[in-house]
Amino acid sequence: MKQVLRILIVEDDKYFLSHLREVLSPFGLLEAAVSLDQAAPLLETETYDLVITDLHLKEGPEGIKIVELAHRRKMPVIMLTTSDEEELLTQAYARGALHILRKSQVRETLPGFIKSIFKTESLSQQRLFESRYPTRHAPLKADILKLLQTPWQGRSLLIIGPTGTGKTMLGKLLAEELIGQQAPFVHLNCSEIADSLIESELFGHEKGAFTGADTKKIGKIKSADGGILFLDEVATMSQAMQQKLLRAIEDKTYFPVGAVKPEKSNFTLITATCENLKQKMSLGQFREDLFYRISSLQIEIPALKQRPEDIDVFTQFFLKQSARHVILSEKAKEEIRRKEWRGNLRELKQFILDLADSHKGIIDEIKPELGSLTSSEGLLNAEIRNYIEKNGLRSYFQLVESTILKELLQKYNGKITQCMKVMQVSSSAIYRILQEHKL
Repeated sequence: MKQVLRILIVEDDKYFLSHLREVLSPFGLLEAAVSLDQAAPLLETETYDLVITDLHLKEGPEGIKIVELAHRRKMPVIMLTTSDEEELLTQAYARGALHILRKSQVRETLPGFIKSIFKTESLSQQRLFESRYPTRHAPLKADILKLLQTPWQGRSLLIIGPTGTGKTMLGKLLAEELIGQQAPFVHLNCSEIADSLIESELFGHEKGAFTGADTKKIGKIKSADGGILFLDEVATMSQAMQQKLLRAIEDKTYFPVGAVKPEKSNFTLITATCENLKQKMSLGQFREDLFYRISSLQIEIPALKQRPEDIDVFTQFFLKQSARHVILSEKAKEEIRRKEWRGNLRELKQFILDLADSHKGIIDEIKPELGSLTSSEGLLNAEIRNYIEKNGLRSYFQLVESTILKELLQKYNGKITQCMKVMQVSSSAIYRILQEHKL
C-alpha cells in the first residue's frame, strides 16, 4: 500500500494499545482514544480512513457504539475482541463492522485485512489490466479483482485452467499485489519431477540422506518462507506426497529427507492444475482433505477460444515484450484471430515472438509455415491421433519426451546442459525422463 492512512485506535488496555501501534505503524498516522467518551467527539468532528476498536472497553461493550458512530460517517471499522458472544458479534456486524478479529491473532491477521479494505484504492486497475495481465474477459477480470480484495491469511489459492492459459503468470501477479514484489515467489512444476525426487525438491534433504546427497539441500518450502510457494500441476503428486504436503500446509512444519527434527516455514500456497480434481477425488487419485485445504480460494482461467476478446490485447502485450518493433496489418490480425490456439497463451506468445524475429517490420499476412502448428492437421496426423485414442495423451507425451531426449543426447554427445537449452526444461525434468525411461 502506497497511501498514508489516518487511523483511530480505540483501546483501553495500554499494553495492547502499544502492541497495536507497533503493528499499525507502517500504515500511516495513528491516533488513540481509551473510551467511548474520548472517541465520540473525534468520530463526530474528524475524518479517519479506518477505525479500529476493541469490543469491550471499561464500561462494557461500548465498541458497538463506536462502530455505529463511525459507520454513520462512512468510516470503515475493524473490531477486535476476545469474546465469542454471538449476540454481541451479530450486533457489531449489523451496526456496520467490516471485520471482527480475535485479539490473540492481530499481528498475523490485521495487516492483511487492512490491505484488503484499501486494495481498490491502492491498486491502479488500469495499470494492472493493461501492463501486467491485459485480459478483457469480464468474468475473469471480476474474479481477479475479487481475489485482490479478499484477505488471504491462512488460506490457499487454487488456479484451474487448461495448459498454457497463464496460470503461473496470474499466480505471480496476485502474489506481488497481495504480498509484495520483495517477498519470495518459489515455483515448482510437480509434473517435471519424478516422484522419487519430488520430496527432496519440496522439503530438501540432509547431507548423506541418500546416495548422492553430498551436501544439505534447502527445499522449495523453506525458500518460500515469508512468501509464496507455487505448485504447478499439483494433480500429478502421488498419494504419499499429497499426505506430506497436507501436513506441511496445516502445521507449517515439515521434515527434510533424512532429518530427525522438523523445520518451519510460514508460506502462502498457490497451486495450479489443468486436471479435474473432483473427478480425480472420485477415482481415489487425489485426497479430498488436501483438495479442501488448497482450494479455500479458487479462480478458473478459461481457454483462449472461450475469450476471443483477449487475442488482440495479448497479441499486443507479447509484441511489446520483443526488443524489435513490428506492425501487424489488419489482415494479419484477422488471421491471428481465426487460429484455434489450442496451446492458449503459451502458444500465442511463442507465435508472436517468432513473428517479431522475422525480417519484416510490417507483417501483411501470416506465412503458412509460421501458423502450421496452430492447425490440427499440422500438429496431429492420423497415426498420432490413433496412438492417443488407444493409449491416452499422457502416454503420447511420455513417448515424445523420451524420443526427443534420446535423439538430443546422441546429437550432443550426452551433454545434459545442451539438452536442457534445446528442450527448454529444467535439469530435474531431464533427470526425471532419464530415470522413468531408463535412457
